[in-house]
Amino acid sequence: MAQELKNSSASFKIFYFGFIAVGLAFFAYLMRGFLIAQTKDILLFIGLIILADTAPIKLPRGGASIAASSPIDLAAILLFGAPAAALIEAVAALLSEVFIQRRPAMRIAFNVPLLIVMVGAAGLVYKSFGPTWTSLDSPRFLLPLFACGVVYYAVNTVSISIIIALSDRRNPFAVWQQNFMWNFAHIVAFMPIAAIIALVYVRSGMWTIALFIVPLFLARYTYQLYIEMKEAHINTVAALTSALDANDPYTHGHSYRVSRYALRIGREIGLSQKDLEILEYSGLLHDIGKIAIRKEVLHKVGKLTDAERRSMSTHPTIGADIVENLKFLKEAAVLVRYHHEQPNGKGYPSGLRGDDVPIGSRILLVADAFDAMTSDRPYRKGLSVDIVVEQFEKFKGEQFDLEIATLVIKMVRTGRFPLIVESDPTTAIYEALKQRM
Repeated sequence: MAQELKNSSASFKIFYFGFIAVGLAFFAYLMRGFLIAQTKDILLFIGLIILADTAPIKLPRGGASIAASSPIDLAAILLFGAPAAALIEAVAALLSEVFIQRRPAMRIAFNVPLLIVMVGAAGLVYKSFGPTWTSLDSPRFLLPLFACGVVYYAVNTVSISIIIALSDRRNPFAVWQQNFMWNFAHIVAFMPIAAIIALVYVRSGMWTIALFIVPLFLARYTYQLYIEMKEAHINTVAALTSALDANDPYTHGHSYRVSRYALRIGREIGLSQKDLEILEYSGLLHDIGKIAIRKEVLHKVGKLTDAERRSMSTHPTIGADIVENLKFLKEAAVLVRYHHEQPNGKGYPSGLRGDDVPIGSRILLVADAFDAMTSDRPYRKGLSVDIVVEQFEKFKGEQFDLEIATLVIKMVRTGRFPLIVESDPTTAIYEALKQRM
């Protein structure tokens, strides 16, 4: 532990020790004048949290994890108030991390105060609504429960993101986005469970709590499967893209850059998160069909013959046929199939015109052209951005979608479309896809 702290940055040490101090001071504040009542009930909740924490779900990056104890924490707040809930969580966390999970002392010293602040702050927010709103006799308590859950989620995820970012010298928001942004749905889903636990407990007694153990672990198992599925998706896309890069070393990193450029355009246009995910996958895989093209054609420096051009023009169809065999990529396959279609109908493979070309395919065409023109090739150096802009000005509305080409020209001129340079595209692809988890 001493060596770990010695090697950490000054900002990490300040946040680490500062947070511990704040957590312990906050715990002292909550315990001020608090008299322990309902001892059996409190011991029961401590046991339940320890049990729920025995099977944490490891999150994609940074060593963070989630457990099925969230609804038990929230139910404790509803039933016993902030001081008792903080005490329950503090004792449960200490016992669990020391004797069951056997975590390093450095983590325990941070995690216990964090959990105290998380539960205590959420409990105070719940109490602030007043007895009229927090009484379990009326469904009105669901509103303060939601506010309580949001605070619970925010304190936990933001604090962990900051400590991971300071430890790894990364951007805190990137850590939060990668590990926790999607996890808000997890907390929202657990809020009704917390409400049911509290209501059943009030009406039927403490023995009924045992009935919720199996559903909580089933929920935990469901989230574990979700993470594993997303991990499998990421590995599949990364492997396919890496295979393409290995097949055509002259365009190494091209797929990654096209996906990043396409995402910039998609965000500027205002595509939904779902559409952006499809666009990213299709950008990474838009040229996957080239693995079926003979290398002497793929790497030819001079002008292609008519037969070679026809062979090359089959790669969008081949790529789409490959991609659509994977269920989670079926929508991306459409964009791959039509990413060489042009507004004037002179593209391929189907000669689609104007708005008949999917918006994602129109974005990919512009992103693909931008990277192709600005990248070095064995037979030429990459063109300057100014020349690329001239080409977009010249051919917008004909070869390139008018709206998208105009938008990219504007973004370039305002400094919002810088060139992308990556040292290791394979790693960059994997890290970028991790953001989707």
